[in-house]
Amino acid sequence: MVNLDSLNPQQHKAVTTTHGPVLLLAGAGSGKTRVITYRMAYLIKQKKIPPQNILAVTFTNKAALEMQERLAQMLRGAQKNIQISTFHSLCVKILRKYITHLGYRANFTIYDAHDQQAVIKGIIEEHGYNDTGLIDVKSAHWSIGQAKTWGKTPNDFLIQKHAMREVLIGRIFQEYQRILKGCNAIDFDDILNLTLQLMDEYPGEIEDLYQQYRFIMVDEYQDTNRTQYLLLKHLAKRHRNLCVVGDDDQSIYGWRGADINNILDFEKDFPEVQIIKLEQNYRSTTTILSAANQVIQNNPDRMPKSLWSQQTGGKNIGWIVGDDESEEMKKVVDQIRLQILRTKSKYKDFSILYRSNYQSRIIEETLREGGIPYNIIGGTNFYERKEVKDAIAYLRVIQNQNDEVNIHRIVNFPRRGIGKTSLIHANTYCHLLHKSLFQVMKNATGCSKISSQAAESMESFVALISKYRQRFKTESLDQTFEQLLEEIGFIRALEKENTDRKTKERRLTCIHELIQSVHRYTLDNPEKKLQDYLERVMLFSRDDNSSENNKNMVTLMTLHSAKGLEFPYVFMVGMAEGLLPNKRALEEKGESEERRLCYVGITRAKKELTFSMAKIRRQYKEQIHQEPSRFLAEIEPKLFSIAIHGQQTEEEKQEKSQHARSAFFSQIRQARG
Repeated sequence: MVNLDSLNPQQHKAVTTTHGPVLLLAGAGSGKTRVITYRMAYLIKQKKIPPQNILAVTFTNKAALEMQERLAQMLRGAQKNIQISTFHSLCVKILRKYITHLGYRANFTIYDAHDQQAVIKGIIEEHGYNDTGLIDVKSAHWSIGQAKTWGKTPNDFLIQKHAMREVLIGRIFQEYQRILKGCNAIDFDDILNLTLQLMDEYPGEIEDLYQQYRFIMVDEYQDTNRTQYLLLKHLAKRHRNLCVVGDDDQSIYGWRGADINNILDFEKDFPEVQIIKLEQNYRSTTTILSAANQVIQNNPDRMPKSLWSQQTGGKNIGWIVGDDESEEMKKVVDQIRLQILRTKSKYKDFSILYRSNYQSRIIEETLREGGIPYNIIGGTNFYERKEVKDAIAYLRVIQNQNDEVNIHRIVNFPRRGIGKTSLIHANTYCHLLHKSLFQVMKNATGCSKISSQAAESMESFVALISKYRQRFKTESLDQTFEQLLEEIGFIRALEKENTDRKTKERRLTCIHELIQSVHRYTLDNPEKKLQDYLERVMLFSRDDNSSENNKNMVTLMTLHSAKGLEFPYVFMVGMAEGLLPNKRALEEKGESEERRLCYVGITRAKKELTFSMAKIRRQYKEQIHQEPSRFLAEIEPKLFSIAIHGQQTEEEKQEKSQHARSAFFSQIRQARG
């Protein structure tokens, strides 16, 4: 039995309402992960549902791991057959089993952004599209990615015959898909789209999927895009036991395809749905929640809810104004120091949130000058570093010998005497003989146009890849990887590179860290093979970069990166028109998503929240006079505390604070008209 006594009434109802469609409107800090975990445990223990018939889907590997760990503590091993995964991990698993119906082999490779751009670059150069001045690699890559996010095909571009750029995108898109399929490769967007294609075109062949997943739970449902929504409709069509958990007030990813209508219209798709609201907040004080509620209630299209807390009262919201951005940040840093002295807090209890990445520069400089350690969330992904990608490329080619993008990447690194001319000749033979590049290189000495030295090196390269392909099947993953790097002289090549000492040390450190990561993966997953490791690397998302501030540092991040996190003390800086709400976002989409972004920022704070702005902001060589953000005018004046400095009695301070507060809101009202 699962003990449900610790749940509040609405959480209890959410856990025990197991059959039919359920929409859990889970406000910020309302314990939704706890509810999902208890719900899975309840299904297994009380309802006797076999674990393999339960599926839980979320957006990041970190969130999936957290659910798995919580469930393991509750069930002590009975949860092993439950699938808790991201959308992409789930779909990769489905594709590995069924993708042959779409003309791919099961050992397909997943191309990352760099691999994709390499293919697009080749297409543009081969066809001379760069001469048109209408397209470049990055813009073509972005357009194709956006098209896939919204379910568009090359033909959607090709039919626009009077828009030359769109036609070019369509041609590149078409050729890009052909090349990927020829290399037995897919990209990140294909993972979802090809799975949906399977479900649309081969429902009979994948019927066992629909029968297996009898109970489906989806976290962060407000962040789903159109393709994910359609996938869920397919998976739930047999049993209709679909429980989606989300908060339309925290839908802030419209720019990357998230469709808020998926949650707003859930009742239309499932008219028998039971809607349960989780409104009790366990994170923030009443003051903070009042401010959050007052801001978000002004959005017209939302499902009504109001957060509340048993943590009554709480300190009023702070307000800081600087003459310019430099003074603003100096005042913020001074306030952090004061709060540490006053509350005995640590640096890691503080977070500084901002709307756009470029705002971090002045924040970093001020913290450095003040000797305050900080950590920026959302830096460069470890697996995006060149030296790491080079090493992983060897593993990808060993796993899939048709992966021509990665063959080109590694065939002459470390140098083995295979130049560009030799590769051009080899690619010519590919077209003439209708063979893959790997097959041509295997018998390169028989190709007269390839020099004898390059041909011998190509055949040696093929032999090396083939040897390690066999070794990885039977031997230890980490030891085989280390021996591969040693045999090809990978680390020696990095040591000899003509770069500065700091860059060289960083690259070597990254490779040693990669070796350690493979070692840790092997220890934790002794039964896993090379393909499993490569999937883990590919599905590693920037969202999964550890957000836990284990070291004693102030955390810096954008409001978009902050969702799902919490800190005792939060500073929301740059609270001025044009910054939040962002001017471009207002012009393109209106203010609703910007207001939700402000709401997300406010609800990250547990104990104290402080807003700040600068009267003047420098942009290029201009000085821009700033007005307070419109969102501040939506918060009751009594919730603010305006700092009063100098030697005064407490009564005098309160009187002056009240006067300053009135002046502050008078300024906001004037700015807002």
